[in-house]
Amino acid sequence: MPVSQHLVTLRTRVDQHFDEAVARSPASFACRAGCDRCCGQRFSVFEVEAGPIRAALADLATNDPPLRQRIRAQGQDPKSTSCALLVDGRCSVYEQRPLICRSHGLPVAVPDPERADGPLRVDHCPLNFVDDPPPRPSVLILDAVNRPLAVLAELSAPGQPRVALAELAAT
Repeated sequence: MPVSQHLVTLRTRVDQHFDEAVARSPASFACRAGCDRCCGQRFSVFEVEAGPIRAALADLATNDPPLRQRIRAQGQDPKSTSCALLVDGRCSVYEQRPLICRSHGLPVAVPDPERADGPLRVDHCPLNFVDDPPPRPSVLILDAVNRPLAVLAELSAPGQPRVALAELAAT
């Protein structure tokens, strides 16, 4: 199976986890179309994810040149702190968005920076799970996504540095 197909499989599994978490606790999720709270920073991706984003941007250049130009300008803006692919509160490449974006909103288990050898801590958007903690099956262990992604990245482009989304937008 090509590396790109493994990436699609990983993305599909994260999307499915998200859908199941929302179905399990619909009232606990504030995530909705137009919510861009998670997009208020600049991210980078491995080359394996940059390729599909480049293709989506190329499609925009053909099918919606004004939108593509706006994204380009946002990517070139050194003062911007939001994702350069975000336009009017929506991801301009939503179908090809990277895994980091697909996991936003989910409760995620991450290492506690104060206790390197300790248990994982659960983190989530402060708008979600305000009344009750997330159920265990809804928690995404972030390493279970990041490790396979790192392997795919190395298989597809050995030794390549991460690519800033703003850089992709600006080109």
